[in-house]
Amino acid sequence: MKKISLLKIIKEIKETWEPKNIAFINETALRIAKIEGAYNWHTHRNEDEFFLVLKGKVFIDTEDGATELNEMDGYLVKKGTRHRSRTEKPAWILLIEPIRTKTKGE
Repeated sequence: MKKISLLKIIKEIKETWEPKNIAFINETALRIAKIEGAYNWHTHRNEDEFFLVLKGKVFIDTEDGATELNEMDGYLVKKGTRHRSRTEKPAWILLIEPIRTKTKGE
């Protein structure tokens, strides 16, 4: 295993909404994505999904309302929860989720 520089990876990611696999820990994937604007509403029926904001500001919308996340804030979306992420400016997130998770929802 080699050292992982999250700052270096953030600088390399240019495409939005295309999570990049960083590491796999047992059955869990660490993925970094650049996001901008609003993503489609979606659900992961069988997997929880954790968002950690590395750079920027992100809102996680659920049917219960919106949660604002600043850098180094995290949010756990429980399986079966309809949600979307959105930003006003580009932001980078670390997703922690099962490897089998379809990153774009079901």
